[in-house]
Amino acid sequence: MTAASGQHRHILALDTAGGRIAACIISDGECYFHQSGGESAGATRSTTIIPALQGLLEQACLSWRQLDVLALGAGPGSFTGLRVAAATLAGVNAALQLPLIQLSSLAITARQADSSEQIRVLEDARAGELFYGCYRQGEAVQADCCMRWSQVEKYRSESDHPGLFCALNEPPIALEGWRRVALSMPRSQALAIAALAACGKVKAWGRLPHYPSPNYLQPSQAERGAHHG
Repeated sequence: MTAASGQHRHILALDTAGGRIAACIISDGECYFHQSGGESAGATRSTTIIPALQGLLEQACLSWRQLDVLALGAGPGSFTGLRVAAATLAGVNAALQLPLIQLSSLAITARQADSSEQIRVLEDARAGELFYGCYRQGEAVQADCCMRWSQVEKYRSESDHPGLFCALNEPPIALEGWRRVALSMPRSQALAIAALAACGKVKAWGRLPHYPSPNYLQPSQAERGAHHG
């Protein structure tokens, strides 16, 4: 891996869309990864995220003030995970005012599969829906979206024999004609690769936001209730 050029040498990246903490720091070409251990979905609280990030800073021998860029796995994914991660980085960046890069959490999952072929990310969104992404070597073939599980079959094209997919969680239905690709790369490592790739594409750093906007792709349960109330 190579770090972002110029003044953007120290990057901190965070993703909790899958319900667990994935985090890394890239500092002058060296990568430092958070070891997730046996954390459960409940571990994605600010009380656990901040110590995890502080531990990474200590590994990299950096202070918060020495960071140049923040990157966030902005979703789609767990509502709780996305909200807590976004709020944590928003709090951190209230004082730092660093440029913030938003990454697709489905793109991070696709990189975990480490496949050179086109691959779909089919992640259960509950309520009969899934988050759908299509990637080839880390690049989006189409925009992430949310759809019904009953619609997914049409997305297995004839050129994919069988259709390749990956996911963090177990799909709630049998996917006949699809082949699941194992996630062979640790999520924090895939996050680092995605963050570096995104940094390499930035043309105007001054136009990047300082505060995250989670990409939920579907309304929360409370919003659904209000809509049907």
